[in-house]
This record gives sequence, C-alpha cells and structure tokens, in this order.
Amino acid sequence: MMPLKKFLLIIFPAIIFSGAAAQEVVWENPKLNTAKNAVYMKQDEKDMIYEINRLRSDPPRYAKLFVAIQLKNALQVFKEEGKGDSSYSITTTYRDSSITHIDTNWHFVFEEELHALQTLYDTLMHLKPLSILLPDEGIYNACIKHAKNRAAAGSFDHMDTDGTWPWDRILKYSPMMEDGNENLAYNGEAPVRMIVMQLLNDAGIGGYGHRYNILEAKWTHVACYATRKPLMDSKWWIQDFGKIRPKQAKKQ
Repeated sequence: MMPLKKFLLIIFPAIIFSGAAAQEVVWENPKLNTAKNAVYMKQDEKDMIYEINRLRSDPPRYAKLFVAIQLKNALQVFKEEGKGDSSYSITTTYRDSSITHIDTNWHFVFEEELHALQTLYDTLMHLKPLSILLPDEGIYNACIKHAKNRAAAGSFDHMDTDGTWPWDRILKYSPMMEDGNENLAYNGEAPVRMIVMQLLNDAGIGGYGHRYNILEAKWTHVACYATRKPLMDSKWWIQDFGKIRPKQAKKQ
C-alpha cells in the first residue's frame, strides 16, 4: 500500500514585482540550456528548463539577482501595510487514491509573503550547486498524458482519474527512471521566470513543497509542459522531475 502522500493544489496569485529590472537580467550560459535541441518541446518549455538550471547551477547568484528585490519589496509592504488580510491554502492527504483528510492552513498574506521570501533567500544563499537537469522525452510524454487526463476531467490535480500518481506516470513513460515527482502551477501567460519564482516562493504552502521539489538534489532529468488551446483555454504548467537509474546513467 502506498504511504500517506500530501499534495497541494493552488491557483497561485501573481507575485509582487517591485521593478521590471528583475525580469531583464541577462544570464546566458549555453551549458545550462540543455533542452535547446529538444525538438518535441515548445520554446517556452525549453526556456523553463533553462531557468531551472540557472537556479540549480548557482543558487546564491539566483538569490541575489531575483529573490533579493522581491524580499526588499515584501519587507516594505509589510512595514507599510502590516500583516495583511487573512488567507489560507489547502493541503490534501491521500492514501492510495483515497483522500484521508484535508487541512486548511491559515496565514496573513503580507506576513507570509515576507516569511516565504526570507526563508527562500536564506536557503539559496547557503545552497551549493545542484545537478544540471537534462530533458527527457519520456517524462515529457508523462506530462502530456496527465494534461490530457485532467483536461478531460475539467480540473487539475496530481492524481489522474485512473488513480496514478506522478511517479507512476514518469516511470511508465521513461523506464530509465527510478523515481520522480511533479509541480503544477497556473498563471496564465506569465513569463517562465515568474512561474519558477512563484513555485520557489510557495507562500502559504506548508513545508514549501514545490520549492524543495525544484531544489531536490537527486533529480537528473526534467520535462516542462504548458497546456494550450484547444486542449485547455487556461494555461497550466507541469514540471515533472526524474532520477535516472544508476546503470542507465552510465550508458548515457
């Protein structure tokens, strides 16, 4: 029997950006653009992998360039506005395909935003470089399978209507993998950096699960997929991560 698993599904609010400069910083390194020749991906999907690899290659640099400005802004908002209005997020706990309980996590919006960004900044500043992730077509196909399944269901969740979970799909479509997991995000047509930042921020999410999924050291491969018309009118992002089996890694 599958152990208890907690998943969080949230339609993310737009992150407060105090200046467009954070979006304009140029950070080019061809070695990090591992999905450049992945012809099965759209350009924005390749760009998201590039962004994740920027982060993983030099976490302190990422903190200084992109997190610091948001942290400064959040501190200013907190000083001027106080804790902010109360809000909440939902944590759903499953055993196999059954929901065991649902937890409501209350917080104050500006206070939690400041806390999330401060912990993110501190974490990245003390984090050593992580593995650079390679694209994987099998994992990408797992993303597509999940997107089609949830589009037909009319809602997004980590579990497919057939009861399968991210690691089930990843291992099925990419047998070279031995483990995997998933992030989901929604924010319309937002730039990929904003999507990555809101997952790293994870304000209101107990344990900052999306953040630590992106920062998980064991991952070796990744695929990013964005839903589009006619499949869905709204744009959801799926980030699927995988860890290759040791013997398969030696063959590559």
